[in-house]
Amino acid sequence: MDSRQKAILVTGTCDTKGDEILYLKEYIESKNLRCLVLDLGLKEDPKNFQPDFTRQQLAESIGSSLDELIEDAKAGRYEAAVEKLAKGAESIIHNLQKDGMIDGILAIGGSMGTAIGLRSLRCLPVGFPKVLVSTVAVSDYLHPHFIKSDVILVQPISDFFGLNQWSKRDLKRAASTICNIVLEEEALEEGKWLGLTAIGWVASVVPPIKRLMEEKGFKVAITHSVSMQTGILEDLIRQGVVKGMIDLCPFELLHEITGGACHSRNRLMAAAEMGVPTIVAPGAIGVFTMNTLQMPEYKKQGRFTIEHNEILGTAKPTIEEMIKTAELMCTRLNASTGKVAVLVPIQGFFNYDRKGKMYYNPEGRSAFINVLKEKLDPKINLEILDCHWEDLEFMVRLGELCVEYFADIE
Repeated sequence: MDSRQKAILVTGTCDTKGDEILYLKEYIESKNLRCLVLDLGLKEDPKNFQPDFTRQQLAESIGSSLDELIEDAKAGRYEAAVEKLAKGAESIIHNLQKDGMIDGILAIGGSMGTAIGLRSLRCLPVGFPKVLVSTVAVSDYLHPHFIKSDVILVQPISDFFGLNQWSKRDLKRAASTICNIVLEEEALEEGKWLGLTAIGWVASVVPPIKRLMEEKGFKVAITHSVSMQTGILEDLIRQGVVKGMIDLCPFELLHEITGGACHSRNRLMAAAEMGVPTIVAPGAIGVFTMNTLQMPEYKKQGRFTIEHNEILGTAKPTIEEMIKTAELMCTRLNASTGKVAVLVPIQGFFNYDRKGKMYYNPEGRSAFINVLKEKLDPKINLEILDCHWEDLEFMVRLGELCVEYFADIE
């Protein structure tokens, strides 16, 4: 049994957030946890405590010196100097986690501290406890593209300029969150994990496929394709945790083409790089999403648009966008080093892609399929079924492919 006292690393700019960081440190230590502090500040050393990892160490870790970085900042290159500090922090934090010296991380910041902190959080594996308390935690600045991992965000009420009852309350929320996770949370379960992507509009096939694969001894992680969960899933593929993919809804590809709300970029690439067996279907390719505040912009383009709910709007792509999406899918799948099957129901790609329904799109669908026929590498198993997504024929063949393609996973 590991008798080492569990440790949490706190990162932040001690020159501007010294009081807050010391408060976090004392709270964490009151829970019988060790607290290490990494200083991301550039202007001066903290006056009220000594960080475990100083700004001088960060500069040296990238082959520079603190004096050089300070001179850069004085010369008007403050952002570049901070960027170098961030690289040093990333290296130190990566090594601390790899060597088992820390069990969780808590970052604090305004906009600059958040940007620096996120670089370090992104270098840590999925499943490792990460909390960020930030003045811009809930804002347009923190797009999932900049988060890219399972980070817990804490939005404080007020900015950090010394301690008061409000700021202590917010800091304690963040600190208690990371403490409870480190003390109570179990590690990610290992096993024969499969990833499965979906949204509600393609979910009719999900329960039977999940049940089938679980009966075969697999564990199935289902991710919501309108979120950043699919991006996290791609990281889990690269970590070797997810051994196979049932990619029913790679419609983020369409969002990359249309400029919609793409929360997980570069989809399909991890499975291709790692060579994991993959089954892909064009679920929901024929609709894209956006924040409802952006809907007027797409409506002005002459598109059909409709609200899904208060926060999420939907719109119909053009035939040209369907073609470009298919081309992007072919490019990424053709790079795969593992077994790949693409299963396409020609009568409709989701529940509302049916005659009489609002996203019925036979022309766009036909154009999409023609590109797959023309540009998919012959090594990829392209199967086109004369049925609809919600027909039994599609679900049965999907199940057969899953059993066949994942049979060798151990």
